[in-house]
Amino acid sequence: ITVDVTHKNGTVNTFEISTDAEFLRGAMEEKGIIGGTESEYGLYVLTVDGETVNESNQEWWGYTKAGEQVNYGVDSCPITDGEHYEFTLNVGW
Repeated sequence: ITVDVTHKNGTVNTFEISTDAEFLRGAMEEKGIIGGTESEYGLYVLTVDGETVNESNQEWWGYTKAGEQVNYGVDSCPITDGEHYEFTLNVGW
């Protein structure tokens, strides 16, 4: 899979991930590019590619799959070969 990470300053890092993981979280954790806290819904993403959100500034990580909104967390997002994901640090609720 391919994962593009757009940081707060606008820079984009692209990761090509080869994995046997079934879900997005597992693939990204294998590469050490995602972190957060556990919630009743799974991982609450706080850090991607070394950048941690500042919640007091209403910052949050959102992600899309091939440019389309994903309506579930990274724990339950199944992956298949060739898919493309985008993580973007957003400001404002």
